[in-house]
Amino acid sequence: MSKKPKTVDDYFNRNKWVYSIGGIGRDMCYSLFTTFLLTYVLFTRSVTTQQFAAISTVLIICRIWDGLNDPIMGGVVENTRTRFGKFKPWIMIGAVTNGAAIIAMFSNKLQGWSFIYLFIALYLLWDITFTMNDIGYWSMMPSLTSQPDRRDKIASLANLFSGVGSLATVGLVPMLTAGKNAIGGNSITAYAIVSVICVSMFILCQSLTCVGVKEDRSIKAEKEERIGLKQMFQVIIHNDQLLWSTLLTLLGYLSNSLLTAFGANYIYLKFGYDGTKVTLFTAFFAGASGLLLLVFPTLCKKFKRKKALFVALIISIIGYVGFIVGGTLLPSSIQFGSLCGFALIAGFGQNWFTMIIMIIFTNTIEYNEYKTGSRDEALIFSLRPFMAKMSSALQQVIVTVVYIAIGMTGITNKISDLEQNASVLSSAERAKALPDLEASLQTIEDDKLANITNVLSEADPGMAVKLVLCMTIIPIILLIIAYFVNVKKNKIDEETYDMMLKEIEARKEKAE
Repeated sequence: MSKKPKTVDDYFNRNKWVYSIGGIGRDMCYSLFTTFLLTYVLFTRSVTTQQFAAISTVLIICRIWDGLNDPIMGGVVENTRTRFGKFKPWIMIGAVTNGAAIIAMFSNKLQGWSFIYLFIALYLLWDITFTMNDIGYWSMMPSLTSQPDRRDKIASLANLFSGVGSLATVGLVPMLTAGKNAIGGNSITAYAIVSVICVSMFILCQSLTCVGVKEDRSIKAEKEERIGLKQMFQVIIHNDQLLWSTLLTLLGYLSNSLLTAFGANYIYLKFGYDGTKVTLFTAFFAGASGLLLLVFPTLCKKFKRKKALFVALIISIIGYVGFIVGGTLLPSSIQFGSLCGFALIAGFGQNWFTMIIMIIFTNTIEYNEYKTGSRDEALIFSLRPFMAKMSSALQQVIVTVVYIAIGMTGITNKISDLEQNASVLSSAERAKALPDLEASLQTIEDDKLANITNVLSEADPGMAVKLVLCMTIIPIILLIIAYFVNVKKNKIDEETYDMMLKEIEARKEKAE
């Protein structure tokens, strides 16, 4: 009796795991590049105000462009025809070339404008190649199974593993690249080694996906819709609630990013050059999202959305104001602990606020169907990543203006000079291959840390105060604006939403 040929659904469990594991390495590299690139530049290069402005301008332009070029790459992938399919070639080409750009960025020894020109070229290369991989990877998912429940399981697991990769990088990089735990004794060597580790994981995980995944080439009708800017703006124009919820989304993303965007430098100014403290601080702010997930269903039952948004706003303000008080008025012995505690409170309120905004945004799909008869889900959901990238660009504008205004680059330039000097001395000592090499390297590291401590202790105390005000007051203002936009412009409360669903269902029954 002949065996029945295996179908793609027979490979579901394998596909689910090998596809999802690919996200670990991807997001390790993505988080390294997007979260720590500016920190790497500031603490390993001496840059003038003009050079820092040039770097920031490139970051802003590329992040905006990144939000615009996804449809272009989507069309390229869709029209690819190879014996390996249309997704896998771009996944691997993107991973390998992107990895090369990352290692080149974090391993070169150039200084001054030569570094700036290389930075611009490598950032553009990184942006293009990551888009290749990103579009190829996520576009492959619908081809793995035609069953909606199984597709949801793959999507959930893939997002979980992506989060694991991102969390691993965000949590470990500060600890491994700054202070006494820096790999190789200085940040320059540490970032080079970390980049190689992340890229190796990137290529390994993506190779596993490409080799292990079995696609269903027969799935044609469920091809992912590619969204253009013209279509986006047409839908927004005809859906007033989508217009305001898109603005809410932008404000939510932006306010949620600023505490951690400034956090590392603030921790260094207040508590010294200690990457472990940065990791702990980040863990408390990020850990709030996990805590929220545990209680979110209960909160949804207890509060209606408008009231929930107000309560989330108050909790966020308490956390941010407490952060200011903890960093300026409390005794130094308990300052760091209090900052972590208030970061947890601010993070809880901030994430709750953002999650409510996402629900408000999602409800505009039914509003669109209620008004026009068309759901346009793909068009509407395409605005969420677009707003995330726009908020990232605005975040870079804010960070650049603040750092230039308070003179932060003057401090980081002195630290980067000490890091460079330590790197040169360490290389010279290794070349000698002396019997007491480890002792010599430890002396170089100790001297470097002592000098960096002096630099930070001599910094104007007002700089830390200005920084903590910027990283808390700006998010408070953004949240308040978002709250009043919702109060004044959002018409879709729970009762209105239920009414729309009944009307939509009635129309469908009448049409049948």
